[in-house]
Amino acid sequence: MSLIPEVIQNTMIRILKPLIRILLRNGIAYATFADIARKIYVDTGFEEAQRRQQKQTVSNVSILTGINRKEVKRLREALAYDSDQSLKKFNRTVRVIAGWQHDEEFLDKDHEPRDLKLEGAKGSFTSLVKKYSGDMPVVAMLNALLDSKNIKVIDNGNIQLVNTNYLPVTDSDKKLNILGIDTAEFIDTIDHNINIEHPEDAWFQRKASNTQVSCKALSKIKQRLNKKAQQLLEDIDADFSDNETNDEDSSCNVSVGIYFHQANGSKQETK
Repeated sequence: MSLIPEVIQNTMIRILKPLIRILLRNGIAYATFADIARKIYVDTGFEEAQRRQQKQTVSNVSILTGINRKEVKRLREALAYDSDQSLKKFNRTVRVIAGWQHDEEFLDKDHEPRDLKLEGAKGSFTSLVKKYSGDMPVVAMLNALLDSKNIKVIDNGNIQLVNTNYLPVTDSDKKLNILGIDTAEFIDTIDHNINIEHPEDAWFQRKASNTQVSCKALSKIKQRLNKKAQQLLEDIDADFSDNETNDEDSSCNVSVGIYFHQANGSKQETK
């Protein structure tokens, strides 16, 4: 009889199976996964000990994680992985696109994102990047947005915003970064809602699902969903932008996401 409760075991399988499928496609062998998992187990073990108001000692973390003391000590002293660097880069790109859509400095008379000159102290692509991306080089941001096909350089040399949704289409590394960011945020949300004591402290987490949707109807459903979800996210983004602060001590990092999922083995929709 397994010592692992069935619900936990099934949860692990559901989470790990799609992740491992991606790892295998990208040439990541089990040994590499195991090394990273041990490091995360140890680092999270120290964080969990602190949360439980226990002593953050090698012995306590060894008991908590089941990893021997010598290995805990070695992994604790190993170089830390940069867990939020990709998040910062992703957020900077999103902030630039959002600023272009909502900041009057970069809008035309109809309040639409206007074409921007590359250089200029105000109302240019350079000033946009400096205003919304921190210290990220202008050329690096230009190349990132060209690569993701969010912008294009038009005949007069100005830069045009052609796609307001940031999702890299040519760089698989960036897509994998987004996978890690979004999946971690969703699991964090579920974990938060599992552990709260008061219902009013819950974070919004809802899902609509149906096992008997006609495959013939999916195409039209997805078109309507894409339009409604995009408008909702743009409204949320505008609300976030209207309530930004430059005071880092009083600012919060928040996200809202919407996804569509069709189960493996489902019949393909027909148009």
